[in-house]
Amino acid sequence: MNLRMRSSALLLCLNFGLVAAAQAAEPGWYLIGSGGESRASGLSQGQVDDNLVALFGSVGLDVLDSSSTLDDSDTGFSLAGGYQLNDHVAFEFAYVDLGSIDYRATSTVSDGVDQFAAEAVLGNSADGAVFSVLGILPIGERFAVYGRAGFSLLNADGTARITVDGESQRASQSSQKSDLMFGVGAEYSLTRHFAIRLAWDRYLDVGTEDVAGDFDADFFSLGVRMGIGWMR
Repeated sequence: MNLRMRSSALLLCLNFGLVAAAQAAEPGWYLIGSGGESRASGLSQGQVDDNLVALFGSVGLDVLDSSSTLDDSDTGFSLAGGYQLNDHVAFEFAYVDLGSIDYRATSTVSDGVDQFAAEAVLGNSADGAVFSVLGILPIGERFAVYGRAGFSLLNADGTARITVDGESQRASQSSQKSDLMFGVGAEYSLTRHFAIRLAWDRYLDVGTEDVAGDFDADFFSLGVRMGIGWMR
């Protein structure tokens, strides 16, 4: 093969690569699966301790002393479908499960006459639908960063199991939470149809007021994006 033919072959390969890169950024539908860690933001152990004192107080019991633990993180996941309008704008609709937080306390309570051993187990979980718009900034042929803003419609469920002097009572609270969410992320394209995404998203007001109190949730996730055109 002479030099001219080698040069032509090299240019052909380069042109093919540029076309493939351009096709990777073309508008179209895609699917995303993500998983990672969800963590309560703005929730303190003292805040839940105060909620517990109020809960005992509502049935005429005073808390004399108490020790507690709070696990404010859990595994979360998201399944989403999206449409990329152009190189800089995309829309996504997702189902998100933010996992749950768990609180446990061992207390001594009094009714004003006698003292009793008490135990409390409280939990709060949130999941539901999210619609968001992405503003995308491509950096090179394969890498892009984005900002996200959207609206979440989550089911927040709170549960409480209170045991006093060996007798247990259970209570629950469910509420529909509709609020804003936002986030940032980065995406790296492996091929025309597959990409890896790293993201942080903040969901506002996901707590049940009477159980865990009001708090937000941070979701740190790693996901895979697949263009639907690959399945045709």
